[in-house]
Amino acid sequence: MAVAVIAAFTSCNKFLDIKPFGKTIPQTTEEYSALLNEMLAGIDGNNSSTTQTKTLFFNDELVCQFEEIADNLETNLTQYPLGSGLKFWLGNITNDGYYESYYATISRCNIILDNYEEGRDTRDGQDLVGTAYAIRGLCFYQLIRMYCEPVTNASEQLGMPIVTEFDMEAKPIRSSLEQTINQAESDFKEALKYDIQNEMCRFNNDVVKAMLARLYFWAGRYDEALAQAEDVLKRHPVLSGENYKKMSESTEGLVGNQLIRSDLIPKSETSTINKYLVARPMSIRFIKLFAEKDKDIRYRLFVGKKRTNKKAFFAGIRSAELYLIAMESQYHLGKTAEALEMLNNFRKQRIEGVEDYTMETLPAVDETEYIKTDSKGNALTPLLQAILNERRKELYLEGDRFFELKRNGRPEFWVMKNGLKYTNKKYMYTLPIDPSDVQLNPAIQQNEGYTEVVYN
Repeated sequence: MAVAVIAAFTSCNKFLDIKPFGKTIPQTTEEYSALLNEMLAGIDGNNSSTTQTKTLFFNDELVCQFEEIADNLETNLTQYPLGSGLKFWLGNITNDGYYESYYATISRCNIILDNYEEGRDTRDGQDLVGTAYAIRGLCFYQLIRMYCEPVTNASEQLGMPIVTEFDMEAKPIRSSLEQTINQAESDFKEALKYDIQNEMCRFNNDVVKAMLARLYFWAGRYDEALAQAEDVLKRHPVLSGENYKKMSESTEGLVGNQLIRSDLIPKSETSTINKYLVARPMSIRFIKLFAEKDKDIRYRLFVGKKRTNKKAFFAGIRSAELYLIAMESQYHLGKTAEALEMLNNFRKQRIEGVEDYTMETLPAVDETEYIKTDSKGNALTPLLQAILNERRKELYLEGDRFFELKRNGRPEFWVMKNGLKYTNKKYMYTLPIDPSDVQLNPAIQQNEGYTEVVYN
């Protein structure tokens, strides 16, 4: 059964309304910098920003929402009324405005890239333009993950409308997924050419290379993902022990090997751990991954009494994710010995006195887990499931698990609320295109499953 997407009809296609009425295009480096700084302020968690760039890496609140609909927490054991406001199935995120936010941000980047000339060759100008490319590439990457199906045959799959020019009248249709991936890649590579130096711009070369690694990994281009990840890891190795603990418990600023972080501004401790999340315990399937219990530093840091969460949110990129990308990329490239060595090295960074796995001693595949196939549709092997399990533990409460479920088979499972059964269907991992844009431009093809649209 298709989900009915309810949306208010708007009189204009918002993501193409890139020249605000009553305003003029900036002229000076200072004016363009002000436009860029507003976008950066949104990433930092400044709620006064009108660009909604908090969705680029998500922010703490959005990280929590994506965790709520995944399988690390036990929805069926939610305590009410405390947990009444928690999201509980994939249908809760089908109309949350990410589409509009990403294209609003793309439009502002286009204003800079299309119109900024005077001062473009200065150091400040290069930082400004390079950052605009990086942010636009990040928007396309997020659109790919959220609004396109997982990559199988990218040249034949639906991508996103590619908007790269200042044109208020254009009504672009969806490109292929391959073209959209190429656009994100091109933007990231252009950003690298500018070699962004200003720390206030956030997107230095290591951050951009990390985003390229993420893009290649999602696209299944594992050789390129491995190369980018390994390059960044040379300068930002994985932390362990007290350094890892200090980083995990941090709630503001960049700590340890965090490359970039959303919600950088100072905040209270209660704002980094959703006080309502204690109403939903961690799932038994998740807890059992910590087989070594207290010997695993993550278990001590994350798991509270009665399986309640203790971890603070993190929205951004850190080195451990790149190490996990490199590890899994080795596996998909057929380099299983290298992947196993990386797995053992990583576990030693997190688990006291842990013994190395061999191919013979790897735990058997757990058939009760939701993920049963890899990104290529192949049945899981003991080695790959062990790699995925480490990723699941390491990136808990960092906005990753929903996309892991999507990348690896889009498993269907059900949850209960108020005596009703809600099924997370396969197609629901791919969000619907904003219905108002589809109505304004019928040439934009809606995603599968979202055919019943109500406008009011």
